[in-house]
Amino acid sequence: MAVLGGLVLGGAWLAERGLLPPRTSVAGVEVGGRTPTAARLIVVNQAAKRVRAPVVLRRTGGSDVEITGAQLGATPLVQQAIEQADGVGLLSRIVRRLGLGETREVPLRYTLRPEQIRRLADELNRRLAVAPRDARLVVRGTTTTVRPSQVGRTVSVGRLTAQLRTLPAAIDVPVATVQPHVTTQSATAAQRLADSLLSRPRRISLGDVSATLSPAQLARAIRVETAVSGMRLTLDPEVLRARLRRAFGTLERPAADADFRIDGTRVTVVAARPGRTLDVERIGRSLLANLRATTHRARFVALPPALTTEQAEQLKITELVSEFTTYFPCCAPRVTNIQRAAELLDGTILRPGGTFSLNDALGRRTEANGFVSAPQILAGRLEDAVGGGISQVATTLYNAAFFAGLRLDEHQPHEFYISRYPMGREATVSWRSPELIFTNDWPVGLLMKVQAGDTGITVRFYSTKLGRRVETTTGEPYDTVAPRTITTKNPSLEPGTRDVIQDAGASGFTVQYTREVWRGSTLKRDETFTVRYRPQNAYVEVGPPKKKPAKPKPGAKPPVQPGAPDEEVPAPGKGSAQQPVPDAGEAVSPS
Repeated sequence: MAVLGGLVLGGAWLAERGLLPPRTSVAGVEVGGRTPTAARLIVVNQAAKRVRAPVVLRRTGGSDVEITGAQLGATPLVQQAIEQADGVGLLSRIVRRLGLGETREVPLRYTLRPEQIRRLADELNRRLAVAPRDARLVVRGTTTTVRPSQVGRTVSVGRLTAQLRTLPAAIDVPVATVQPHVTTQSATAAQRLADSLLSRPRRISLGDVSATLSPAQLARAIRVETAVSGMRLTLDPEVLRARLRRAFGTLERPAADADFRIDGTRVTVVAARPGRTLDVERIGRSLLANLRATTHRARFVALPPALTTEQAEQLKITELVSEFTTYFPCCAPRVTNIQRAAELLDGTILRPGGTFSLNDALGRRTEANGFVSAPQILAGRLEDAVGGGISQVATTLYNAAFFAGLRLDEHQPHEFYISRYPMGREATVSWRSPELIFTNDWPVGLLMKVQAGDTGITVRFYSTKLGRRVETTTGEPYDTVAPRTITTKNPSLEPGTRDVIQDAGASGFTVQYTREVWRGSTLKRDETFTVRYRPQNAYVEVGPPKKKPAKPKPGAKPPVQPGAPDEEVPAPGKGSAQQPVPDAGEAVSPS
């Protein structure tokens, strides 16, 4: 009997070998009894039709939306479906061949492009999404009200993707609820807290000093914040400070930073002093945490200085290491700019390894920042600009850094030689570029003291010498180039006139200077600088040529003008005085 059963099973296996199980369909297409290859062709054809057919997306309370598998970038997983259809045991095959059991339906799934699904979800959300609304606590006067929250809704992208993967004829758009962060329940709890706070006045006291916060004043201080739990009440510290400072302001004091006292060439540290101020944040927390209490203690918190005594002493600023002075004529507008820059720079501390930028230190030169219009060099000419004269500050700073042995990162000399500055050893500056940058590459701090009077500016650098020594030499000028006159036509001038825009100044030349920086017997830096000055050319504008008088006709008498001079003098034009260009002239004080 067992042998007979085996023969029956073996025969069934031979009959079914290489064919899909009977009574099996893929995506509604009967494939049972077919070879996998034949079944695959049928399913592929069916899938191609389905990709082009519409899928209806039904929306509750709105019109339907149609989309095709092609629009979703659908690709059928035919091989996967055929393998699933073929994956049954021999006994199940025999049962199905005998016509028993229901037809086995194998779904055909498709891969969909994620970006297309996102676009579809966005489009559906524009039509049906509702944003959640947080509950709100509104405080008006001393009355509080709660505006309830609202649950939102949005398309469930995950469920939408899962439903579309079989490209059904129609689906209901799956919608997920979106809970508000702040619920009505949490807002109501905050309202109870606020009402309790505003139920009576609260007294803040320390010893014999006290102040009372009325419910109206407390209401103005209430702030509602979102938190992990939903809603949180706080009290605005600045609102509390404005009310409490009237009573406790005399008990506050600002912190005093450590400072440096200069006595001749020596420097000593002036100790810092901590300050104290009302701890209004702590007072606010106490008011909310102890609602039964009508009296709360005034709290203070220490204000640490920005520069402590210990930090100042660690800088090891003990003595003068370099100083430099440049001079200028009194009372010109540029003096105002030099004095303003000195005010901003005085007291600057450069820590070990710190880099100083003059533009960063001064900021943009504007009238709002205290600067005025004054001459400066621009493209070979002297022109007025806000902040003119700051280059004298740059030159003085550069020389102080030069003789302090600091690393000179970036500097640029003037276009022209200016006799009040050391030949070659000077610097100019403008907003953004050119710049003056140097680095304190010594293992001790550095203090800048900058003073500007009516006729000069002095920069002093204080640090610890550490055996520093600077030696410098300046060579003789060479490759001298005399200034020339650059003439341009100006049709707006009177015919035959000349307008001197800028007189000629110093000649151009090249000069070299050196610097050796020593630390004790060790040569720290050996540098040579080459500076090429341009000549300060004259700039002249000329009017159009003077028209020649018409020749008189033969026999005609020339017109007589009573009192006419022997020679005609060109009439002066509008604007600056018009005169022949001199051979040379003094340079106007540039920046």
